[in-house]
Amino acid sequence: MTEVDHLPTLSSGAQRMRRYRRRREAGQQCITLTLHEYQVWGLVACGFLDKDQRQNRQAVANALRAYLSEWAMPPVTRNSMVMRHGPLVRR
Repeated sequence: MTEVDHLPTLSSGAQRMRRYRRRREAGQQCITLTLHEYQVWGLVACGFLDKDQRQNRQAVANALRAYLSEWAMPPVTRNSMVMRHGPLVRR
């Protein structure tokens, strides 16, 4: 019997909660997103996704994350944002 054998295993709910808390601490959110085929092809056309990976969900997610990081949502600093009745608005 090893040391790990006697430790209790975490339920799937406890594991899910740990992942949720880790993401929250890192300032991340988990969302479900539906993409049209033309949007996936757009990631290929922009060079973010290899055309052979179009059916690979993880590759598409990584490509979309790279696209958003580079083009749609550049890093934001406190000095470049201002509050206007709710959500942050770019100056």
